[in-house]
Amino acid sequence: MAVISCSKSNLNLNKIDEDNLHKYIKEISSDKYLGRAPGTKGGELTKDFLINQFKEFSLMPLNDQFLLEVPLVEIEMEKESTVSILFNKKNLSLRQGKEIVFWTKRLENNIQINSSELIFVGYGIVAPEYDWNDYKDLDMKGKIAVVLINDPGYATQNENLFNGKSMTYYGRWVYKYEEAARQGADGVIIIHDTKPAAYPWQVVETSWSGKQIDLDRRSSKIKKVKMESWIQFETANKLFENSGLDFQKLSKEAASNKFSPIKMANLSLNANLINTFKFKKSHNLAAIKRGNSKPEEYILMMAHWDHLGVKEFGEDKIYNGAVDNATGVAGVLELAETLKDYEVERSLMFLFVTAEESGLLGSEHFSENPPVDLSNIVAGFNFDAIHPIGKVKDVIVVGHGASELEDLLASKLKKYNKYIKPDPFPEKGYFYRSDHISLAKKGVPVLYADGGLDKVEGGVTEGEKIANLYTKNNYHQPTDEYDQNWDLSGFAEHLEITKEMVLQLANSTSWPNWYEGNEFKNIRDLSRKSN
Repeated sequence: MAVISCSKSNLNLNKIDEDNLHKYIKEISSDKYLGRAPGTKGGELTKDFLINQFKEFSLMPLNDQFLLEVPLVEIEMEKESTVSILFNKKNLSLRQGKEIVFWTKRLENNIQINSSELIFVGYGIVAPEYDWNDYKDLDMKGKIAVVLINDPGYATQNENLFNGKSMTYYGRWVYKYEEAARQGADGVIIIHDTKPAAYPWQVVETSWSGKQIDLDRRSSKIKKVKMESWIQFETANKLFENSGLDFQKLSKEAASNKFSPIKMANLSLNANLINTFKFKKSHNLAAIKRGNSKPEEYILMMAHWDHLGVKEFGEDKIYNGAVDNATGVAGVLELAETLKDYEVERSLMFLFVTAEESGLLGSEHFSENPPVDLSNIVAGFNFDAIHPIGKVKDVIVVGHGASELEDLLASKLKKYNKYIKPDPFPEKGYFYRSDHISLAKKGVPVLYADGGLDKVEGGVTEGEKIANLYTKNNYHQPTDEYDQNWDLSGFAEHLEITKEMVLQLANSTSWPNWYEGNEFKNIRDLSRKSN
């Protein structure tokens, strides 16, 4: 496969090149790569392209190979699968995609759920540190947990409850399924609500419909519920009405630790889930620029290479993922090409992870089966879905107030007359929705930042307009396509700032840490102490 040659003039030999970003994004978000789904022809073409770029940059493979195997399973639920609600002895089928989106991660060909009671468990959270247990004294065996998305802090906007309007991990959909499984539930129905979920129903429909990918967990002791699902807001309201319950009233009561789960009387759920599954392999990709004196210490730059692939419905079936995440891939590639000619004492690692769209699977596998000692990763920089907003005055730090990398960033921003802006949407939980969190859980400080929203020309109003239109119309849609008119000058400047931070860390002896009181600091301290 041919590589993209993005030669730089002598004058700009070590400068980030905006034109190169356009070339990379245009290439890997083209129809040729078929939406970059893991385990598909498009995914294989994407990996081949990235390997050839690594070779073009004269980077070294990690542990003698660019490809790091990630064992996956593709689960496809047959169209004959059904979910229905039994109400007054009548079986009311719920339409897949329109009223409910359901699936299973269990590796069983046929899963039956018969007359399982529906229990409204509020937010479905067990958090001792907040004196919170929505499942207290409740036996969930053979039952379906009906839960609200996000967490009580967001619902009340009370800064003293959980983390106020900033979403905690307890608010994430993945946590809801994990906790219900620990409680022994048959299944989970998450009630979709656009504001606390941070995305419209169409994102649910496209993201969880069709083939689903998971890590091959046949040897895992972690159990999954029989059925995972989301239900459309109006449909959920009707179920509460049928049960004689006031949904709005109960939702407010659920934001208190005094709330008690409520059986949804006269309602039960039946499901017949018919699955086929294929075991397959995908790969993370890693390349190294070896450090001179401390080659076993690493500065990490990462992005996920995958997207949603090809769907069976709609006129345009290819989900190209230009913003999400061809931009991040392009950024890491351009950093790799720009940094390849610098002398560094510590090693630079360029990492592309797979199956992010299926639940951060590639980064999870990397952190659980690390090819290097994670305590030797000095710091990381994650790039995910950068909006083509143009030159901006700010840099948004997602999960602001987390690590000393923010101090380093602030020092670099002075000469650019830029300022750090805390995540303006902490309630959306972006800090828990990208691959850096897999490494953070192991103690590795990773900065997740992008170019911001305060446009040099147009201000915050214009920047937010661009970002909001993307979320509303293009996020996880086939319309997320490259446009040659994109203004990537702000992204290029952000990468230039990142390059400066990388070089300072790569030629120093400093070890940035999480701030005091951060949930990951003790993990980092222990890992470094044992090194």
